[in-house]
Amino acid sequence: MKPKALCYLAHPVAGAVPVNLARAKRWLKALQDANPTIVIIAPWIGMIESQGLEGDNDNDPELRAIGLSRDCYVVGRCDAIVLVGGRISNGMQIEMNYATTMGSTVMDLTHLGDEPPSQAQIKASVQLGAWF
Repeated sequence: MKPKALCYLAHPVAGAVPVNLARAKRWLKALQDANPTIVIIAPWIGMIESQGLEGDNDNDPELRAIGLSRDCYVVGRCDAIVLVGGRISNGMQIEMNYATTMGSTVMDLTHLGDEPPSQAQIKASVQLGAWF
């Protein structure tokens, strides 16, 4: 089965970083499982973990700016951005604005809550097969 689209996953990170990273990984899996024809990526997870930012040092403005710059670079190469996690953080807003300027599709799934719902709820709520 050939993938139909490449989608960037945006999720809140700051604050309780380990909790938010774990939640983002659950969203990543849930969305990948919901529609195998859509490739969902979240390279920022690996960037945060590899730089040791998953602890209490997530407030360094310079590192956040570098991270968001990298994120926008990736967003610009994706067909869509998918917003999850129950709210739109400042970083997600920046990523979404960039996606919009690049003409990418924006899928706001924050209304589904902090945690991913069941596969049936995801499919019923967002009709993943109709994205592209």
